[in-house]
Amino acid sequence: MAITTTDFAALTDDLQSVFNEAASTAIAEMVGNQVFKVKDTNRRTHDHLILHGLDVVQAVAQGADLPTASSVQGDSATYTQQRYGGIVSVTKDMRIFDLHDQIESIVRSATDDAFHKIDQSMADVLTNGFSSSNYTDVYGQSVAATGPDALALFSASHTNNLNSTTFRNLMRYPVGTDNPILSREAVVQAVIDGMNYVDPVSKNRPVKLDTLLVAPANWDNAIRIVESDKISGSAENDTNVSIKNHLKIKVWEKLTTRTGGTDTSAYWFMFDSKKVGESLMALFRERPSLDAPEQVYKNKNWDYSIDFYYALGRGYMSYVRGSTGAN
Repeated sequence: MAITTTDFAALTDDLQSVFNEAASTAIAEMVGNQVFKVKDTNRRTHDHLILHGLDVVQAVAQGADLPTASSVQGDSATYTQQRYGGIVSVTKDMRIFDLHDQIESIVRSATDDAFHKIDQSMADVLTNGFSSSNYTDVYGQSVAATGPDALALFSASHTNNLNSTTFRNLMRYPVGTDNPILSREAVVQAVIDGMNYVDPVSKNRPVKLDTLLVAPANWDNAIRIVESDKISGSAENDTNVSIKNHLKIKVWEKLTTRTGGTDTSAYWFMFDSKKVGESLMALFRERPSLDAPEQVYKNKNWDYSIDFYYALGRGYMSYVRGSTGAN
């Protein structure tokens, strides 16, 4: 029995359910949402201002006024949202021959495509973070790889607009060797570097790197480093309590290959889960949604649309660290 215009409302409800189910599954599987700070904004252009700490709490004499806080402005960045989307067509053939399974399948596949591309675009920010050159994203657009200080996301000499203070978030081990392979020693060095972080107003503000982020190729090694109660490869069979109690592991399949085909499976990252949103942001005006055609024309395609608006932003980079695993 053919699907006719009188069935349009029921079909739309059914496809909306298919979209919601597929979207729910895709969102649950996205790792990017657990790394980036995802928030909604009504602004097409978002201005991000980075404040480099406060120096306000002081000794107060009896009866004296409390000192007034004054923030120190540092870098700023502007992110402009872009619209993405596509059409899912219910063709005349699909309706005439009641190809309901095929109709549901294309909606489910298009929904997966939308969310997987968002997740891949997030991963590409990290895997392209070792160069200041523009890169081509999953949508085929040229994207600036630099942050507010015009340096690569992962750099040994990040700068700020306040003074000449610099800091590194390019991982090292041993000291003097950048981009180490994933090892317990390199992880420990990164944790120490984070704890010793000094902000641009010369205050020790520890960055507590508590999450290790790897591609599937490094999953087993990460488990051995973090989850084992003993130090892997240690003849003395020493305990591994310090690492085991300090770090979580996240495995992100989108880190295996960046858009364009480059193998990035050896890359690994660490971040402060409470503050990484100051470094990596995903700003949405509209999340992906399925919209029915405004008009239905008999014996023509019924064009359902999936579209959304978002931008990915890079803020102050001290809360995320990276290595290509080359050394």
